[in-house]
Amino acid sequence: MIKNKSIVAICVATYMRQSLLKNCLASIAKIKVPKNYLPIVIVVDNDKNKSGEVSFDSFKNNYDIEFFYYVESERGISSARNCLLEKAMLHDANLIGFIDDDEFAHENWLLNMVKGIEEYQVDIAAGPVIATYETSAPKSFERDKKNTRGATPRNIAAGNVLFKSELAKSCSLRFDRYFDFMGGEDFDFFSKAKKLGMKSVWLDDAIIFETITSDRRKLKYIIYRHFTGGINLVMRYRKDNSLIAAWCRYLPKMIGKLLSAIVSLITAMLFLNKSDLKKGLIRLANGVGYLFGLTNIIIERYKY
Repeated sequence: MIKNKSIVAICVATYMRQSLLKNCLASIAKIKVPKNYLPIVIVVDNDKNKSGEVSFDSFKNNYDIEFFYYVESERGISSARNCLLEKAMLHDANLIGFIDDDEFAHENWLLNMVKGIEEYQVDIAAGPVIATYETSAPKSFERDKKNTRGATPRNIAAGNVLFKSELAKSCSLRFDRYFDFMGGEDFDFFSKAKKLGMKSVWLDDAIIFETITSDRRKLKYIIYRHFTGGINLVMRYRKDNSLIAAWCRYLPKMIGKLLSAIVSLITAMLFLNKSDLKKGLIRLANGVGYLFGLTNIIIERYKY
C-alpha cells in the first residue's frame, strides 16, 4: 500500500449473480479516485461453491485498483456483510463503502462521497440508488427529489453508503444476524450508529444505479417486495419494542393500507384503470405484510 494515503474499502456482497457482479466490478474499476485516497475492492461471496469467482477473476489483475475475493460459507446477508467489515479492517481501511452486486457506480461516485464526508465532517454518507434497465450509466437521469444534499437521512441502506471504519472498530458495530434472511440489517446497523452519536449526511450527487432485471419488472415481484417489506418494517420495530407497542403502532397503519387498497381496487374495477389496480394490490400486499409481522409469520426472502 502507498503510505500517507487513506484506504477506502469498496465492499460488495454477492450470491449467485455472476453477470451482475461482473458489471458492478467493471463500474468500480472505472471510478475517479480522490486525491490522497487509495481504493481497494473487497468481494465476499456468500456461495460456498464460489459461483462469483469467475466474474471476479477477470478483474483481479487487470486494473490499478486492488481486488480481493473471499468466501463466507455461513449463509445470510448479515453474515456476508460482517465478513466484509472484518476483511476491510484486515486491510486497514479508513473508510468503508458498500454497493450491492446488482448495482453499478457513476464514475464520480467515490469523489463525491469523500468530498461530502470531508465537507460536512460526518461519519456516514449515503446517496441515491437510481433504478435503470441499463447496465451502464445513462447519459441522463432524474435526480432524487425527496432528499437534498446536506440533509440528515432518516434511514440508511447499504446499497450506497460510505462510512468511517470507527463504526466497526471502536464502536464494534456489526450487522445483526436476526436479519440474515429477512433483510433490513442495514437500516438496523446505521440506526445503532446514530444512537451512538455518529453523524450522517445525504449526498444527492453520489450516485449509484441499480439494474432492474426483467423478472423484477413483473407485477408479481413488485407485490412480493411490498409484502415482505411490510413484514420487515414491523419486525425491525419489534426487535427493540414489545409486541403490544408494535400492535399499537402498526394496527392503525395496517387498517389504513387495507382501506386504501379496497378503494383503489373498487376504482380499478369500475373504470378499468390498470394504475389503480396496481396501487391497490401493492397497498393490499403491504397491509397484509404488516399483519404477518404482527402475528410473527416471517417470510425469509433471502434464504433461497
